[in-house]
Amino acid sequence: MVLMETLSTFLPASSRIRAARAFFFAAALVLAAPLSGLAGEADTLVGRGDALDLRNKNREALDLYLQADGLRPDDAEILRRIAKQYAQLMVEAPSRAEQVSLAKKALEAAERAAALDPENAKARLSLAIVLGRAAQLEPPKEKVAMSMRIRDEAAAAVRLDPRDDLAWHVLGRWNYELANFNPLLKSIAQVIYGRFPDASNERAAEYFRKAIAVGPPRAVNHIELGRTLAAMGDKDGARREIEKGLSIPDSDKDDPETKRRGRKTLETL
Repeated sequence: MVLMETLSTFLPASSRIRAARAFFFAAALVLAAPLSGLAGEADTLVGRGDALDLRNKNREALDLYLQADGLRPDDAEILRRIAKQYAQLMVEAPSRAEQVSLAKKALEAAERAAALDPENAKARLSLAIVLGRAAQLEPPKEKVAMSMRIRDEAAAAVRLDPRDDLAWHVLGRWNYELANFNPLLKSIAQVIYGRFPDASNERAAEYFRKAIAVGPPRAVNHIELGRTLAAMGDKDGARREIEKGLSIPDSDKDDPETKRRGRKTLETL
């Protein structure tokens, strides 16, 4: 400001206006530079985190995403990545207490991401997946109540991006789980939903087939289709799909557990 006052002493009015504009434009660039640098640093951290996530290095990826969140808070893309890492870490958590803690953190991040960007298909899918994991830790009534949100979030993800195989998978899994509820859960669902939801193994199989059609080779899509076909009495189809899933190399964090379920189903055919 001292510089501007000095200039105003010697320059005519029109020149002072042009000088003021130039001064404030330059000042804005100087002030914006640190913010631009922070944004670039956040992008770098996210990129490094993504590379680790592909290798299921979840703790390392989470640390980088949390750093990026500190530089660029309230970013739905960063928050959904954080939610995924917390949810993935639940798979290897040594105790139920730690699983519950991780589920709470995952759900908080996923809900924030979906609220910040409700038209973000991956954010809505992330919330559906996290809800599904968290529900497994809840008593029967809460588990059934949460299933309503799982269905709604997965349906939103499919609407926003029908080429996402995992969104179709979640819808398939929702139908399979509800169609095969035990009598206690069915009675709870009847009360919560008002009537038993329109879920079926046939619809589950349809959605799993859509997941296979639009997505890359995933063990989980074939194995869950196989388990559904087994529930429908199609033993040959079940065996074919499960064996196909078992032949696909592990890539997702849950693949070992998924394949265990598949082998267990094969034993019953």
